Amino acid sequence: MPDRPESVNLYIHLPFCSSICPFCPYVKELYDPAVSAFYQVAILKELEGYRELWGDVFVESVYFGGGTPSLTPEIVETTLNWISGHFHVGRDVGVEIHPSSAGDAVLSSLRNAGVTQASLGAQTFNDRLLGVLGRGYSGNLAVQACERVLQAGFQTVDVDLMFAIPTQTLEEVEADVETALRLGVDQISTYPLLPFSYTPLRSHLNSQGLRLPSWRLEKRMLQSVVALARNAGYERSSIWSFNRPGSSRYTTVTRDAFVGIGTGATSRLGDYFWLNTFSVAGYIKAMENGSPRSLAARLTSADRMAYWLFWQCYNLSIDTGACRSVCGADLPRRVRTMLPLLGLLGITRREGNVIRFTDWGAYLFHLVEKKYTQTYLRPMWEACLAEPWPERVVL
Repeated sequence: MPDRPESVNLYIHLPFCSSICPFCPYVKELYDPAVSAFYQVAILKELEGYRELWGDVFVESVYFGGGTPSLTPEIVETTLNWISGHFHVGRDVGVEIHPSSAGDAVLSSLRNAGVTQASLGAQTFNDRLLGVLGRGYSGNLAVQACERVLQAGFQTVDVDLMFAIPTQTLEEVEADVETALRLGVDQISTYPLLPFSYTPLRSHLNSQGLRLPSWRLEKRMLQSVVALARNAGYERSSIWSFNRPGSSRYTTVTRDAFVGIGTGATSRLGDYFWLNTFSVAGYIKAMENGSPRSLAARLTSADRMAYWLFWQCYNLSIDTGACRSVCGADLPRRVRTMLPLLGLLGITRREGNVIRFTDWGAYLFHLVEKKYTQTYLRPMWEACLAEPWPERVVL
């Protein structure tokens, strides 16, 4: 276990859903009130373990993901009350919201609990495409949910949209983005539909005679998203997200030091990286008299540098001046010698100590991120879902 950190970011996984989407690769299960109650006790016990270890450490941000966190707002409220009573908490407190559970009572509960950021998982506002994805609601409901979330008073409202959905046209992608822009959201996150071998997505699509779009069409879709957001005055904050100038960014994956609470949650602090068991029942039982950790690894200095560089690239800028303070060393020589070549190839441009990715460079990293997901995350998650307590996973 690493030493007491100066500050930390918390991610809390709430795995319960009212229905299971065929494309979702994350840890989730159908909502059961009894299991949910036991789970709430378990996550508070895990948090208490860190409090005993570190004391009242500063928590920079808290994010609730899932699953469908808005399905169990009482867990969000109870957990935030506990955290604010035992830690010093920063201003970023985010929660993922499903359009079907974005009622006024739920939104009011989240706001009163201290949630400052909301991410609405709309995926698309198109009725036909929502049917392809098996989402179970209409585009009109998604629009109304977005309007309610915007009116609820959150400091940042993000809308998650998908592109490269089977049968989706370029015009339909543009219509989704234009709807989000018209509604006036603070952030638009756009992700390509990524098939995972252990989800029922492939069989779901095959049963409908559907295929994923070609890479050429996917590329044009992403280019259109970038152009529409930029023309509306939004700034590109990562390969797949765009922010209104001055808005606080909704992000859970780009934090440097973070602790994951709950089933399937990932943590990285200092030299250590670990995952909790992907079994909800296993997590609850482990928290009764043990640890929920199923896998752990100690990172080398090269691992830490590679991790930092990866997420800097995801954010489309590498602050070379911050490298030593974060990683404890300057950029490796082989990286420094590569940077001028990236500039000559039109992949990056230099602004003082900061290396920024061009649109071409961002597209190339979009391909890298997709490859990383399939060659690293997919096999690791698949192994952890197949065996709650794997002895070893080789990637």
